[in-house]
Amino acid sequence: MATLHIVNKSAALASCLETAATGDTVLLIESAVYQAALHTGRPLLALRDDLDARGLESRIGKNISVVDYAGFVELVENHQPVVSWR
Repeated sequence: MATLHIVNKSAALASCLETAATGDTVLLIESAVYQAALHTGRPLLALRDDLDARGLESRIGKNISVVDYAGFVELVENHQPVVSWR
């Protein structure tokens, strides 16, 4: 099963991407969603409420998919292990 990488700080994204394998899922939450407007590499996910709270949803890159809290829960249920990056 693929790993879910949850990134909650922008500075942690680079380290996460160096470690994440092809097929792993990377989810941006909290202040890491600022990277959704800057990141142009591999596809990532971002949490809608955190994007909305920062006024970023209309400025995210084309390689960013948005998930709500129900989608977040589904990701956790369908991935093993789950790794948090801070």
